[in-house]
Amino acid sequence: MLVTLGKKLPKLPGSDRVWRLLAIAFVVIGVTIGIFSAVRTCSILVSIGGALYTYVSYTTGVTKRTIELLVPMMFTILLFVVSFTLPHAK
Repeated sequence: MLVTLGKKLPKLPGSDRVWRLLAIAFVVIGVTIGIFSAVRTCSILVSIGGALYTYVSYTTGVTKRTIELLVPMMFTILLFVVSFTLPHAK
């Protein structure tokens, strides 16, 4: 099942460059917000931006190894989960 997971992913509509810039914008905005102590919002934005960038990079890449998709996605999912478990996050 995991072997065929990456081969079935559709490309996002529109330009890949726009999607990558949107992902980078999420990360930059998230880190900027995190500097001013909104840790939960920072974590959510960084995880969404990281997942989007990973997805776009994987679907446009030449090689389709499943590990190149699963490891970064697991990190972003864990970051998203951690953002909700932070005590007293603003």
